[in-house]
Amino acid sequence: MPDLWLYVKAMVSAAAVSALCVLATVVVRRKTDRSWLNTACVSGIGFGLAVGCGVLSLLPVWPPANGLDRFLTVLVPAVLSIELLAGIQRVPLSFLWALRIGLATAAPLILLYGSVYLSGFDNDWPLRRTSTVMAACSALLTGVWALLGRLAQRSPGVSIPFAVCLTTQCAGLTVMMAGYIKGGAAALLLVAVLLATIIAARLMARRFGEVAENCTLATLGVGVVSLFGVLFIGRFFGRLSTGSALIMLLAPLICWATELPQLRHRKPWVVGWLRITLVSVPLVFVLVEAKRDFVRDMAPLLGQGEPATIELTAQAGDRTAGSGEAAFP
Repeated sequence: MPDLWLYVKAMVSAAAVSALCVLATVVVRRKTDRSWLNTACVSGIGFGLAVGCGVLSLLPVWPPANGLDRFLTVLVPAVLSIELLAGIQRVPLSFLWALRIGLATAAPLILLYGSVYLSGFDNDWPLRRTSTVMAACSALLTGVWALLGRLAQRSPGVSIPFAVCLTTQCAGLTVMMAGYIKGGAAALLLVAVLLATIIAARLMARRFGEVAENCTLATLGVGVVSLFGVLFIGRFFGRLSTGSALIMLLAPLICWATELPQLRHRKPWVVGWLRITLVSVPLVFVLVEAKRDFVRDMAPLLGQGEPATIELTAQAGDRTAGSGEAAFP
């Protein structure tokens, strides 16, 4: 069973490091521009995540041995690097989006590299099906990233990154209940560092005004890619269903509902709470369904279920074993 206190300690440590990295900009520089503060936010996310992984002994190896290692050592550093460049005003926006689209295109290949899905040993995954699935996943990541980025420019604030963090938290818990404990733990750490960074930047908004507000865009990009990565490894290396993964990936897009004429001119705090509330609705249904499946699958271990359920669990473990991962690490 997971050690709840260890998770809490890791999340608090990671959040504290991230917040300190951002707040330290007040001490280091009295006059802070967008580039400087953006660098502090991105660095805070990276250092905080590293500290949290160290506390949880979730240190990836090189070369990466499984999907989670590739997520932490390749995908997350890649998006942090892109968002670091985004803070430099001289970098063209078109170039940044070319990098983002390139990362979104490569993300499924990065996460599946070396697994049974690409090795040719899985007869259920011919080349055509693999290519179709990877193209669809890349398109979904690009679309969600672009739409949320556009909404954040139209209606700045912390509610959109908060909605992504809420969804990532739900994804982490669901992935845990789907059998991938370490994948869910990584999601909890990401939520802790993102929330700490957002709150610290928000606290500095009074001093730096729009400069601090704009830095939430960096956390949004990291949050979207992190959400996709957690759901992807939960789906292909755990037992997360495709339907649940799609619902959670698309849930933050419900924030666009507040752009309706009847809602968009409301007070900012009203719009923010509406966004969080609307996004929460599908997430609650996903969590309830995941809890029901978890209880059903755990019943045989307690002597209360059917043997068939055990066979399904074993099959899920066999499917992921070829990629160097177990369904229940």
